[in-house]
Formats: sequence, structure tokens, C-alpha cells
Amino acid sequence: LMAGMMKQAVAVQGDFKPQEIANTLRAFATLGLQPSEALTVGMMKQAVAVQGDFKPQNIANTLWAFATLGLQPSEELMAGMMKQAVAVQGDFKPQNIANTLWAFATLGQKPSEELMAGMMKQAV
Repeated sequence: LMAGMMKQAVAVQGDFKPQEIANTLRAFATLGLQPSEALTVGMMKQAVAVQGDFKPQNIANTLWAFATLGLQPSEELMAGMMKQAVAVQGDFKPQNIANTLWAFATLGQKPSEELMAGMMKQAV
């Protein structure tokens, strides 16, 4: 079943929007299943392509999923997620902040000073 779903997701991932990227990756992480390399690489490329449309929950869930799966996102994806997180930081809810910062720490990534300042401001 999962192999068939993965194959289908790879076939249509170029049409995925941020919510679909986040939900797909989160589902794999929640189930404790590793997505195929083709799906992982495709999701990263698609996330970069639509990074300007990511909302705080999409950012948090996508990064949480990569961290939970033990997968290191590409530098391009991390840069894009950080840039978009700064752009929408005023909309982050406490759970989004916690999940995003946990993911950064787990992935061994350092959030920009601008992102940290915005998250701290939003948290209080």
C-alpha cells in the first residue's frame, strides 16, 4: 500500500502545494516510515519552488518531519524555509514556534538572528 502511495506521490509531486508537502512528509514521519529518495528529493525541489506560499504551520510541519525522519534538507530548502519564516513570523502560533525551533536544533541548523528575534517577539 505505502509503496503504491509513494509511487503516486512521486508522479504528482510537481503539483503539490505547501500544505500537501507538509502533510505528506508529516504522515511519513508520524508513521515512522522513510520516504523513498525520489519522493524526498522531489518534495525538497517542490518546496523550494513554492516556498513563498508556505504558511507558518506548513513550515513547522515540513521541518518537523525532516527532523523526525532524520533527513537533512538541502541548503536551498533550509534557506528558503528560513526566508519564508521571517516573512510570515508575525503569524506563527506557539506550537509552530516550538516545532520550528525544535526542528532547527534537531537538524543542527542555526536560525538567523532575524528569525530568532521575530520568534521570541511572537512568543511573548
